[in-house]
Amino acid sequence: MDFRRADPTYIGFVPKTASDAIDLFFRMKRLGLRPENYPEAFVWASRELDEAEGAKFEEWMVAPQGCSGKAEPLQTDPEAEKLRLKLLKEAEARDLADKMNRMKIEEVKEEDDEKTPLSSLEKEQKTKMVLEPLEFEDDETSADADVDMVSPSAR
Repeated sequence: MDFRRADPTYIGFVPKTASDAIDLFFRMKRLGLRPENYPEAFVWASRELDEAEGAKFEEWMVAPQGCSGKAEPLQTDPEAEKLRLKLLKEAEARDLADKMNRMKIEEVKEEDDEKTPLSSLEKEQKTKMVLEPLEFEDDETSADADVDMVSPSAR
């Protein structure tokens, strides 16, 4: 065993057992490890654990106090499961119909377009004026233009 581990702030060791990995995690936590860095700390602490010790460490992460042998596993309500499956089937059918409608390509004929009532936005878009293209001065006239030179500021 490394004599440096007698120092409670020493974190320079590589755990080989689940209990050492848990010890390293708590040492890092006491030194100011922030909760958003816990996942990285768990990976760092378990980097050298073998399969069996890694499983113990994972079990500790999931249930630090251990699993209760008295508690029975949660059983699903058969009626709730029937309702869930029914709602799932309805939702999938609705989503499929919506997807098929979005994929449908409709051809619009010119005469049909005139008969179809337009929405207010479409009417507004049709009545917009077409802007004239921008006109620029010739290079010769712009070169002759007087330009007032300003001295730079003292900033």
